[in-house]
Amino acid sequence: ARLGSAVTLVERDSRVMQKEDEDVSAFAALTLQRAGVALMLNHEAVRVEGKMLIVKGAEGERTLPFDDLLVAVGRAARLDGYGLDTIGVKSEKTLITDERLQTNFPHIYAAGDVAGPYQLTHNASHQAWFATVNALFGAFKTFKPSYEFLPWTTFLDPEIAHVGLNEQQAKDDGIAYEVTKYAIDDLD
Repeated sequence: ARLGSAVTLVERDSRVMQKEDEDVSAFAALTLQRAGVALMLNHEAVRVEGKMLIVKGAEGERTLPFDDLLVAVGRAARLDGYGLDTIGVKSEKTLITDERLQTNFPHIYAAGDVAGPYQLTHNASHQAWFATVNALFGAFKTFKPSYEFLPWTTFLDPEIAHVGLNEQQAKDDGIAYEVTKYAIDDLD
């Protein structure tokens, strides 16, 4: 949208970024709208007919013409094409690893999207250190990654991020919490 294309985001939920706190979700929606993205919340994409997307909301079906359609309904780790299934590396939606990121083959470790549990850039780099150190020095000492303080970032402009549990997750899990907010414009 910032490059001049007309963009419509169709979201079946009542807000964008359902896993984030409500105020963060509202900020993300405002950021998208300011960038020129039209939001269609509480709408479900039901089918495509030629160059038309049919969406359904409370008022019924609506037709949205498009030049190009991007369907983003989640991500899946790409496990095919590497011969892992041929040699017997165990997998489900991701490669199955132990707590030290080792697969059922002692010399094969996994990190990032193929290892789970999070498909986040920061998770991949976090796991890469542990997988590398365990592969190189596992005969002497091994380490297991902790995801307790993993940064979560959504690359909007400005970016949205939190470290550890957010308020919604703490409430859902019945964990006592304290919220601290620090405006980025106060940073040097």
